[in-house]
Amino acid sequence: MRYIQTFGVFILTVIVVVSMDLRLGKIPPLGKFFDPHHGFWQNAYSIVQQMDVELKGLSVQPASKIAIDGRGVPHVFAANDHDLYFLQGYLTAKYRLWQMEFQTHAAAGRISEIVGEKALQFDLEQRRMVESAQAALDAFASDTVYRNVVQSYTDGVNAHISSIDRDGLPFEYRLLDYEPEPWTPLKSSLLLKYMAKMLTGTERDRENTALTALLGEELFRELYPEQNLLSDPVIPGPYHVSKTDSDSSQRAISEGSVPVHTERPPKNLGSNNWAVSGTRTESGLPILCNDPHLRLSLPSIWFEIQLQAPGINCYGVSLPGAPGITIGFNKDVAWGVTNAGRDVKDYYRIEWKDGSKKEYRTDGTWKPASYRINTLLVRNSEPVFDTVRNTRYGPVAYRENGEEY
Repeated sequence: MRYIQTFGVFILTVIVVVSMDLRLGKIPPLGKFFDPHHGFWQNAYSIVQQMDVELKGLSVQPASKIAIDGRGVPHVFAANDHDLYFLQGYLTAKYRLWQMEFQTHAAAGRISEIVGEKALQFDLEQRRMVESAQAALDAFASDTVYRNVVQSYTDGVNAHISSIDRDGLPFEYRLLDYEPEPWTPLKSSLLLKYMAKMLTGTERDRENTALTALLGEELFRELYPEQNLLSDPVIPGPYHVSKTDSDSSQRAISEGSVPVHTERPPKNLGSNNWAVSGTRTESGLPILCNDPHLRLSLPSIWFEIQLQAPGINCYGVSLPGAPGITIGFNKDVAWGVTNAGRDVKDYYRIEWKDGSKKEYRTDGTWKPASYRINTLLVRNSEPVFDTVRNTRYGPVAYRENGEEY
């Protein structure tokens, strides 16, 4: 009996040891995760107040310095522009690598690679953004300054990624059991496109089309004269769209026969900014105030930093994944950003010539559509192949009741 118990304990021990090295559903390999020498404990760090910088990739060694203040904000003092943005990329990756990469994976429709098929529908829509991000990157390629800044930032991010060993892998990668990939300029472009979608995703094209068909254009214009619900003028106009009006619109849609795609940003996503004249301040200097209203996230969507090099000295916040200061100031001027909440997207219903969907009607004639096949990798599942049809209006974005838009 004692031998049977001993053998049973041995088998149980083997099972536990083996399972500790395997991913069990959503749970990461617990052995690797809790390993005191290589697990998440290694992510604890102390703030280094000042450091000289010697990194492969810097053009001037070791002229650059980095100081970290009491709040953990990095201050970069570089010898030239290349080293400045290289170090910005390096530092942002050092503190925010997982955030940077996860956001751009989301923008590129690649979350299924990390979390599995639960993100597949999200990825199918997002994958259509990649072409737009690449087009924006190509459009700026002729601007030498822009191209050099983005490439320097990219090189800095990759300098940090290449320095990471298993012990230095950020906590989130350990938790989700995957590793970072090299950064590219396209990822920075994807981030900015993702921000643009977040801030201008408030269109109502399909709802308004359905309501116009239901009510007639004259009655629709009378009931809904103002379509920008974020607009609140200082001097009220003759019309105001109330929450009741908006709810009525949604009810009319839901009771009709036209289904709509409803994934949208929160209503009050945007920002405020205003200036106070120097005649109204104690110092006699004007004050610029900027109050961005963006989705709450942890870590924060902003990364505070100072950048200084010959001809440059600015302080403010950046977006993790993009070079430069988005909101900030220098010795001469301050700048901020705000979002008007305007409708900048248009949707078109595509009329196909036949079931093959190779030609569509435009300007009274049939034109050929172009095609590409997206391969979506899905964790713990087979790849998904998605055919994207492209028209003069852009990629076909949605399918509803068999119809494509």
